[in-house]
Amino acid sequence: MSKEIAEALMIEAKSDLDAAKLLLNGEIYSRSIYHSQQAVEKAMKSCLALAGIIITDDHRVSDRFADIFREMSVEIVRDAKFLEHQGTRSRYPLFRDPSRSMWIPSREYTRDDAAGAYRKADRIFSTITKLLEDKYGVVFGLMDF
Repeated sequence: MSKEIAEALMIEAKSDLDAAKLLLNGEIYSRSIYHSQQAVEKAMKSCLALAGIIITDDHRVSDRFADIFREMSVEIVRDAKFLEHQGTRSRYPLFRDPSRSMWIPSREYTRDDAAGAYRKADRIFSTITKLLEDKYGVVFGLMDF
């Protein structure tokens, strides 16, 4: 069952990565960043599933992922944490502090922000795909979508 869960998560991660690219090209930057974050979250959850850790209700998984998969580079973990932080920030206005201007994601994020998030997500996705193949012998054929 863990392999089936891992495969389902990787299928959805690839779909999110593809959506992030489409949204980037469509100049919908905040949502592109969100889908980049989602791709990474699901790819990390896929690895964790193969390690016997099924996570369904937590969206902050980078620390657990880094603890289990210590072979991941510092850069990959750092970028995953950066994207994890963008998950909520990319979707909701921030208005808690009346002394500061309201943060409206659809107005604030730029093409450079979204392109950077997509590059990070694409690199992490590729690294995790290779990890799944090398460590678990699992190949999902995700390029068929």
